[in-house]
Formats: sequence, structure tokens, C-alpha cells
Amino acid sequence: MVYGFFAAVTIAPVVVAFSNTLGIEASHSNALSSGVVMGIMIIPIITSLSDDVIGAVPNHYRNGAISLGLTKAEMIRFVVLPAASHGIIAAVLLGISRALGETMIVLMAAGMRPNLSLNPLDDMATITVTIVDAFSGDHGVTSDETLSAFALGFALFVFTLMLNTVSIFFIRRFQKRYQYSNL
Repeated sequence: MVYGFFAAVTIAPVVVAFSNTLGIEASHSNALSSGVVMGIMIIPIITSLSDDVIGAVPNHYRNGAISLGLTKAEMIRFVVLPAASHGIIAAVLLGISRALGETMIVLMAAGMRPNLSLNPLDDMATITVTIVDAFSGDHGVTSDETLSAFALGFALFVFTLMLNTVSIFFIRRFQKRYQYSNL
């Protein structure tokens, strides 16, 4: 909710003012402002998890690389980052999954207009916002709005499942390549 308020009050007017200086018309509830704030929101998640994964790389990997004559930058580039890459990829995908399920930022900053447009300066609604909108009225269980909300929820579930399956594939691929041994 705080992120949504920040996007609506701070970022959206900046985006509108900047686009107006370029001669481009932008809505005050645009998708770009919510996208920027969602990017700001997932940065701490990704960096915190990536820092934990990099810190979990065994010290004998670092010490071995330094003793073989690598500089500290080379050791990080050629040893630590490849060994931690599966966790970094998982952190990025977790951040993306967190952004996919976000409702309030988009609701407050991008509006609730169902709009199929590639222009990020238009207002729009995401799947989660549409689901919330469908369940907020006095619709019956068999109404079209309720059934469409269930269908949208299923589509979001399938997309998230595919994203998690791809992330598990990459994590296992990198784990096979860089197995940690306890020496």
C-alpha cells in the first residue's frame, strides 16, 4: 500500500511531466510508474538473497583461486559468481514472482482500466487487479465475472508454475556444474 501511494503521488507526476516535455501524452495513472516502483520494491529481495548465496560459497573456493594466482576481481568473476549463479537466478525469479502477484501498487498507480496496449504511459490493470475487481462486487458464483476471475487465477497459477519450473531447471543445471564439496 505504501509503495502504491509512493508511485501515485511521487513517480506518476514525474513520469507525466517528463513525457510532456518530450511532447508525449501520458496518463496520470500509467503503467510505467507502477513498473518503476515494482522494480524498486524487488531490488532489496534480489540483493539480499544474492548476498546470502554469494556468502554461502565455500571459502576454500576463494582461497584456492587466490593461491592459484587470480586477482580478487578474477576470483569473483571466474569462481564465486559461477558457483553462486544458481542462487542468483533463483533470487531474480523469486523477485519477479513477487512482482507478478503485486496488486496494490498497480491498483493505486496504474488504475483499474482493462486496457490492452503496449504503451507504458497508458493506464492499465493486471491480472491480480482484475481478480480483485471481479470478487469485490455482488456477483453470484456462476456469474461471468466470477468465472472469469477463476480463469484468470488459473492462468496466473499456470504462468507462475512455468516460471518456477524454469527456475528449478536452471538451478539444477548450475548445481550439477558447481557441486559444493565439504573438504
